[in-house]
Amino acid sequence: MTQSDLQTAFDFIIQDDTLIYGVLKDLHVPRQRSNFADLYQIGVIAFVEAYDHFPGNIEVETHHFMVYAYQAVKWAIMMTFRKDNNRDKRIGFVNRANDDDSVMDYLDQVADPYCNPEEAAICNDLFERLYQACTPREKRFLVLRYFYNASLKEIAVDLNITRRTANNIKFKVQKKFSAILVYD
Repeated sequence: MTQSDLQTAFDFIIQDDTLIYGVLKDLHVPRQRSNFADLYQIGVIAFVEAYDHFPGNIEVETHHFMVYAYQAVKWAIMMTFRKDNNRDKRIGFVNRANDDDSVMDYLDQVADPYCNPEEAAICNDLFERLYQACTPREKRFLVLRYFYNASLKEIAVDLNITRRTANNIKFKVQKKFSAILVYD
C-alpha cells in the first residue's frame, strides 16, 4: 500500500467514522469503557487494512466495500476481546470489571503459571501466609476462588450464604492480604 493509498483510506474513514462507532455499538462497547479509544483505533487500522485488501473497485462498489469493512472492523475488535480473555484466563482468579480488586490482581499476577520458579515460590509463600491468617470460612472462600476460579455466586451457594456475605468475606480476605503485604 502506497502512502497516497494509505492517506486516501484514512481520509475516507475520517470523513464518516460512524462505521467504527456502529461496530462498537453492535458489540455493546460503551463509550465509558476504559479502553474505548484503543478499540476505536483498532477499528481505524482494520478499516485501512480492509481498504487495502478489498478485491473490487471501491469507488464503484462503495456499498460492498462498506459491508466488507464493517466485517473486517468487527472481526479485528472481536479478536482483541479474545486475546484479552485468553490473557485473563492465564492470569487466573476471576474477571474483574473494575479495578477495585487490586489486591487480588496482585495475587493473580504473582500466581501466573508462566512465571519463573522464584516468583512461584513467593506466590506459594504469600498464599500459605494468607491461608494461615484466615478463618475456616475464609479459607474455603480462598480455595474456591483461587484454585477453582469460582464466582461469588458459586461460592455463596457452596458456603450456603448470601452473595452479599460472600462479598464481605472477599473484603475481609483482601484486608488480611493487604496486612500481610504491608508487614513484609
